[in-house]
Amino acid sequence: MAGCGRRFAVRASIACFAAAIGLGTTAAASEAAAKPIQITVQVGYHNTVKLGQWMPVVVDLTNTGPAVDGTLEVQASNTMPGNGGPPIGAAVYHMPLSLATGATKHVRTYVTEDFPGSIDVRVVESGRLVASQEASVSNTYSGLMAAVISDQAGSLDGLGIIRSGLQPLVVHLAPAEISDSAPVLRAFDLIAIDDFATDSLTEGQRIALADYVVQGGALLLGTGGSWHKTLAGLPSAMVPMKVTGSKVLGSAGALSGVGRLEVATGTLTPGSSAWLAESDQPLLVEAPVGAGLVEMATFDWNQDSISSWNGISALLRNVFVRSTYGNTNNMTVSGPIAGKFGGVNSLATKGGSLTQALANVPALNLPAWWLIGSLVLLYVLLAGPVNYLVLRALNRRALAWITVPAIAIVGSAGAYGAGVITKGTSVLANEISIVHVEQGWDRAYQEQYTGVLAPTRGDYEVALGSGHTMITPIYYYSGPVADPNFGAMRVNTTTHAVTLPGMTAFTLRGFANERTVAAPQLTSKTQFADGKLSGTIRNLSPLNFTDGVVFSANSFQKLGALGPDGSLAFSVQLPTGGATGTFPGQPIFMNVYPNAYTGGFPNSSSDLEREYETRTSILSTLMMNSVTGMTGPTAPTVVLWTKQPLQDVTINGGHPRTYAESAVVMTLSTGLIASGSLPRSVVQGRVVDIDADVSQGGQQGLMVAQGGSISFSFLPALAPGRHLTRVTIDSVNPFGPKGIIGPNGAVVVPRAQVWDWSRSAWVDIDYQDNASSPVPDAAIQPSTGEVRLKLSSDGQFSSSSLSITGKVQ
Repeated sequence: MAGCGRRFAVRASIACFAAAIGLGTTAAASEAAAKPIQITVQVGYHNTVKLGQWMPVVVDLTNTGPAVDGTLEVQASNTMPGNGGPPIGAAVYHMPLSLATGATKHVRTYVTEDFPGSIDVRVVESGRLVASQEASVSNTYSGLMAAVISDQAGSLDGLGIIRSGLQPLVVHLAPAEISDSAPVLRAFDLIAIDDFATDSLTEGQRIALADYVVQGGALLLGTGGSWHKTLAGLPSAMVPMKVTGSKVLGSAGALSGVGRLEVATGTLTPGSSAWLAESDQPLLVEAPVGAGLVEMATFDWNQDSISSWNGISALLRNVFVRSTYGNTNNMTVSGPIAGKFGGVNSLATKGGSLTQALANVPALNLPAWWLIGSLVLLYVLLAGPVNYLVLRALNRRALAWITVPAIAIVGSAGAYGAGVITKGTSVLANEISIVHVEQGWDRAYQEQYTGVLAPTRGDYEVALGSGHTMITPIYYYSGPVADPNFGAMRVNTTTHAVTLPGMTAFTLRGFANERTVAAPQLTSKTQFADGKLSGTIRNLSPLNFTDGVVFSANSFQKLGALGPDGSLAFSVQLPTGGATGTFPGQPIFMNVYPNAYTGGFPNSSSDLEREYETRTSILSTLMMNSVTGMTGPTAPTVVLWTKQPLQDVTINGGHPRTYAESAVVMTLSTGLIASGSLPRSVVQGRVVDIDADVSQGGQQGLMVAQGGSISFSFLPALAPGRHLTRVTIDSVNPFGPKGIIGPNGAVVVPRAQVWDWSRSAWVDIDYQDNASSPVPDAAIQPSTGEVRLKLSSDGQFSSSSLSITGKVQ
């Protein structure tokens, strides 16, 4: 009987368990029936979002219900008015979606966020919401980020632990996660490739990677025995060494403690330099590529002798600093290096600073003179001879008091109708284009800002021509915030068409977009002598430039017209005097064209006045982050202006009445320094090592460090046979003559040392922030003129904008 009882208990338990399973299955089935489309969303890289940059949104959809043929919508809602007001600007990115019963789909798109918020994903069919999912963006990041592409898991993870406050966020990318858009890759301050077959990337990915570097990015390569695998898919112009094979070193004294090391062998390409070598075998090579920098290790970062070496963190720190903080090839104030100091603005933010310029369109011209003349003549004929002859023929001349007013009414209606037809239905578009050209490269980065003014209410669809482009709203800081359509836009990610819904008559609505385009071909030849930068600029493109301006340090020179296959000469005298450490006042770009800020014209009524205001706004956007004491770009730069639109814009299928101001920007080299005085700012200090805890973000050109050292290199491009003498190191920061004040209220003066080339040792110098500090002759490398500086402290200290002055003879 006891056995029967036990069997009964077991059977009862099994029955209860089966019932529970049935209930669970029923509940799951009910949930699936309630939500036939399951949506999962992943935002950013490893769920981390870098603010102000394009971030991926990965959406996985599973359909357990009826087939769906609709659209997928993705919206970043962090800047909507409901989240606290300005800035206002939001985009809905949408794409066609077909999802059969039982099907799954994996979708990747990109959005930008400047503030923590959320991402809303919706499936819409025939205007009906089918499914939705919200993903919170709480894990945001504003520091440096490095991407690693490798077949080896954990490759170069050491980048993430190089030094507190300095190390980047390391993200390992699978091939499918590598974008084919350079603006998307810009989120990474460094991209490292090691032991990976680059020829397995798509053509679009390889082109985007090259564009990323040319436009100011940093690329780190590992080679060694797998050199062919890593380099096979990269353009030869990007690789700093022509590799022909490999060999094994028994040991490497330059890497103390490293045993057997397999290294790639070959010859350096022109413009490349080896900054670490074992005898005549380069170990670390670097080369400028456009505005970017490529660092190449001739060894594989994954081989045991390197990955297990106790000096790997210090070496990776050195490489990372040289590639990012030390990228002096992109020295305009809006370039990537500014991002290390919190200086980079998103495209939406820059567009917001241009809203006044985008709304500043001239009034419509009067109708053609012949049209007005024809209407007047017709009115005179109708009211006079024709009216008289007709009434006389009808013997009803007494009706003239009726016919004359009637003719006047008809004439007025005709004049009004002619005005409406010729001018009143015109959609106005104001286009601002900025193209960043790198000499010697056939592709360029273009940022475009478009403002639209419509004559009537309604939805307007804007097409941007062919080619892949990244589109973002621009931020508005004032306007009808109660209007839900104000600042809103819809972007078709398949056709790249922009819909501006619910536009109000003659209220500005706009957007910004960025892409890589065929570069206008420009060349330059420059030379620096006797405190003067001179040279020529040649236009090999079909563009007609109305005029231009060359900036160098705190000086500028206006240029005349430059047509196709034409050339212009320039000669900019740099100031050799002036008190070091004094704030320079009005930024130099504000003085190029008369504007409201320099006592010009406050209302900008004429076409020329509007043009000057627009140009000043564009220059401000290019150089708005300069708080280093330099009020222009820190490298010589030419800006050429043209009225030709650089993007084909159509609205509702037709071309609007367009006003365009386009700027083509190219960085110039200083050329060889021949003779005379070397003013400050010509040779800038390059950061080559940071062995301190630094705070990422802050003011550009000012690094605040804690307990350690920051090293700089000053390397002038001297003409053959020339030597640099009487060198001083000039320091400039925006805090006035005393410099930065420490936590205890006292001025912080770090210890300063220069490298004595004769003794191969660091020696102390008398250094003062915001002042000129002379260096001994032994600190000047006899053949190259290089000067090395190290600032250090046991407590908090800062480094400001540094350059050298001297005499070339």
